[in-house]
Amino acid sequence: MRKTRFVATSASSQEGADTPEQTEPGGGLRKRTLVAGVSMGVGALLCFVLSAGLSGGQNAVSDRAAPEIFSLQEQIRITEAKTAALPKADDAERGLTAALTAAGQVAKLQNDYRYLTPRVAADSGTLDTAMSQSTLRNLIPYFAPSVHQADLGPWYLLASDKDVAAGVGIPMSFSSGFEWVAQVPYLVNDDSAITVTWLAMETRTGAGERPAVLAWARADYDLVRKAFVNIQTGTTATGEALKQEVKAP
Repeated sequence: MRKTRFVATSASSQEGADTPEQTEPGGGLRKRTLVAGVSMGVGALLCFVLSAGLSGGQNAVSDRAAPEIFSLQEQIRITEAKTAALPKADDAERGLTAALTAAGQVAKLQNDYRYLTPRVAADSGTLDTAMSQSTLRNLIPYFAPSVHQADLGPWYLLASDKDVAAGVGIPMSFSSGFEWVAQVPYLVNDDSAITVTWLAMETRTGAGERPAVLAWARADYDLVRKAFVNIQTGTTATGEALKQEVKAP
């Protein structure tokens, strides 16, 4: 479990969109607590233990409260060290901007995979490695070497896009039924990483209908390596029913 290093004050950028939490692994929901608040809480508890011990005499402090006091003092020391390592607001803002910029490029490249859907359908669900190689090469620099290249293939393809004419003649005006959108990150974690989420949002909706989330992806942007790590992907129940099946070559 990681604690928050920095919290931006902006409001959420994705109002009204369905969220993928129902289909995400439970580990994706992490509690974030400011270390400064922890330090204050531990300090208050230490004062309480000291006052309780002193009220019973010096021997009571030594015999009963000493272990708790030493433990709390150590917690305060660790928390203060973490607090001292917090980034300045300007540094955190720059990190958040860098993460969002990289996330936007990743979303654009994942959207490029949509043009392969007709060919995948024509090949009984098999992804043409040669056709996808250019997009894959452009994606790799945004991810740490620990991320498997297999995880950088199409995160989601919509089955209805298979009806577009396949081949080199796919028009530039091709409008898929969904689009990957990077969500604006607001938190810098205490391991110098920023968690970024992408949502595959439905783009063909009727009047008054809210766009559904068809798939999601999540990764941590490492501010030191300036690359994404720990990637996870998944689909919602709606997206699962509408996706184009893709098999390994």
